[in-house]
Amino acid sequence: MSEPTGTIQTKTTLVDITKCIGCRACQVACKHWNERDGEATELEYNLGFQNPATLSAKTLTLISFHEIPDEQAQGGLHYLFSMRRCLHCLEPACASACPTTALSRMADGPVGYDANKCIGCRYCVWACPWGVPTAEWDSLTPKIQKCTHCADREDQPVPLERNSMPLTADETDRYKKSITTPACVKACPADALHFGDRESILREAHARIASHPDKYVDHIYGEKEAGGTTVLYLSSVPFEKLGFPDVGTKPYPGFSRTALHAVPPAVIAVGAMLGSFYSFMKRRATGLIAEAENAQAPPPPKPRFAPLNAPLLTPFNWGLLALMAFGVISLITRFALGLGGSTNLSNTYPWGLWIVFDLVWIAVAAGAFATAGIIYVLQRKDLYSLGRSAVLMGLLSYSFVTVTLIADLGLPWNSYQLALQSPSQSAMFEVSWCVGLYVTILLLEFLPVPFERWGLARAMAIWQKWSGAYVAGAVTLFVFLLSRNFAYAALAAVVFTALAWLFRAKDKKAEPIMLAIAAVTLSTMHQSSLGSLFLLMPDKLAPQWWSPVMPISFFLSSIAAGTGLVIVIEMWIARGWNRPIPLRQLAAMGQITFWSLLVYAVFRLGDMALRGQFANAFGGSFGALFAAELMLGFVIPLALLARQSSRMAPKALFIGALMTTVGVIFNRVNVVYFAMQVKGTMPQGSPEHYAPSIFEWGISVGLIATTIFLFGLGVRLMPVLPAEEAVQGD
Repeated sequence: MSEPTGTIQTKTTLVDITKCIGCRACQVACKHWNERDGEATELEYNLGFQNPATLSAKTLTLISFHEIPDEQAQGGLHYLFSMRRCLHCLEPACASACPTTALSRMADGPVGYDANKCIGCRYCVWACPWGVPTAEWDSLTPKIQKCTHCADREDQPVPLERNSMPLTADETDRYKKSITTPACVKACPADALHFGDRESILREAHARIASHPDKYVDHIYGEKEAGGTTVLYLSSVPFEKLGFPDVGTKPYPGFSRTALHAVPPAVIAVGAMLGSFYSFMKRRATGLIAEAENAQAPPPPKPRFAPLNAPLLTPFNWGLLALMAFGVISLITRFALGLGGSTNLSNTYPWGLWIVFDLVWIAVAAGAFATAGIIYVLQRKDLYSLGRSAVLMGLLSYSFVTVTLIADLGLPWNSYQLALQSPSQSAMFEVSWCVGLYVTILLLEFLPVPFERWGLARAMAIWQKWSGAYVAGAVTLFVFLLSRNFAYAALAAVVFTALAWLFRAKDKKAEPIMLAIAAVTLSTMHQSSLGSLFLLMPDKLAPQWWSPVMPISFFLSSIAAGTGLVIVIEMWIARGWNRPIPLRQLAAMGQITFWSLLVYAVFRLGDMALRGQFANAFGGSFGALFAAELMLGFVIPLALLARQSSRMAPKALFIGALMTTVGVIFNRVNVVYFAMQVKGTMPQGSPEHYAPSIFEWGISVGLIATTIFLFGLGVRLMPVLPAEEAVQGD
């Protein structure tokens, strides 16, 4: 990739592996310049004299040792040594992933890091195809560490004179070039490293290959890899023999760019579409009501809600309180010992149980937005009795997802940077803002319940008057933050303000349609963007799961999982509190779950067929895993939910809904953990294993217990569940 004329020259280092003598002078110079502490290591028998085995927060440059079979060499082996460090991509995946621009590419090439902006999400660790960024796992405030191409050497002052004689312009220029040369390049005694601008370095590399075709393979590693890098390599043997991965030529940010740039216009389009669809369905429903009145048919009774009359401190709830206490202890331990001391996370697995937990919980909590959309946008008022419990469970679930994120972030106190920075494309940034705003929408959706319980008529009037305006403001803010485009923001403001005005509350019977539209719109965005998180990992996630349309797949699967969980929770409520099962409504929800799951199955399997992934899908190390997911998540639940007679059978309905939810949970676990082909930190030859620690389990299980306990408390204090006679009337 050539540089445009007139632009700042890109600093580049050429590493000629054929000249490296393995002295480690560069490794020592890097450690010295960056003031990295020593680390206790031991030689690994399969790595020769390579020490340490991988990059780390204390070792930003490493010489890797390689024994290449060569019959003509003495002893039948040819020894090669290669400097490993950040390659400083022209379009870096780490910077694209970063939600706060803590990692960013400088105009002249180096990819730098600002710890003051970092929230410690460690997304960059997995996004990098070479496994370069590492975390300070032994620190209570774990920052990210990586080579910066010695960009900070630019800050060194240039002396004005030498031996009391002013420096000439030529001397000043030569001195500046000398001190800005990276420490590793200056330290190399074998002339294996060459520093300059990218165009001249590429010319030099091509000239060396042309002059000595017997000495070099005809490949400059980094010229085109992942869109091009500013650290280039020459070698006498194919790079795959040295453990250099084949990352393709497409810049990794290109895998997610389209999906993320589509979010702002998609928000506007989805909101307008939902508003139009609601208008149509409302007119249709009004017409049906008028027909029923003309036929003198009695209108269906509106369900009456009442607090649950049941004791709180049951043996089951005492068990929940014990799990909650252990969760609190685990949370305190996490911050007392730090991430490294309380978890089994590592640079190989920077994401673990908590990320699995978040992705699973957000997916199954989709019942809140799905139910709101079904009841209000689709005007399925026959399912109204399911709405309050779905919204309460969604509010609790999403609220505690944020607690998990606080525990998972290495530097959570820097989270305010999400409000100050504007990354050009980061799925993590989009998800953070979208989930945060959606929690406020869920709160507004639920507020009428406590208002009704405690007779807060004035608060209800304020809610009715201003909730639509809040939606318009929140969505406009979201669109602006994602696009930093005033035209997009203005269009969003016009569309959602118009909808808020058209659907404003004119009487006490007004529907919270703007909150439902916002719930569906924001959930569509963040459910899909959770899939976008993994678009930067085509080299890690097995092809049965990785796809360029993962965002759509994640969204579709969330609808099936969310509606399935609504059924499961309602049936658990009926059994746990000895209440009648609202079978008619749950069977109708089961039909929605069936069609949602079928659409998801057809879309996902169709995508695999179009990409030619079925040929090897059932073979290899992930074949059985993929087959199990298909059977558990598609075949069994679709068979159980396909017929109305099955959906009207409580046992079949429960198992079908449960298997639907479990299938999506299994999919998320596979994506984050089981289907990951991780190679570890550069040079990616010593991946570590991962199993969640007791404290990781403690926080996760404790939050689940808290959600269940608070849900039970909420339905006892407020009219969340239909009165039992209303359920009997079904």
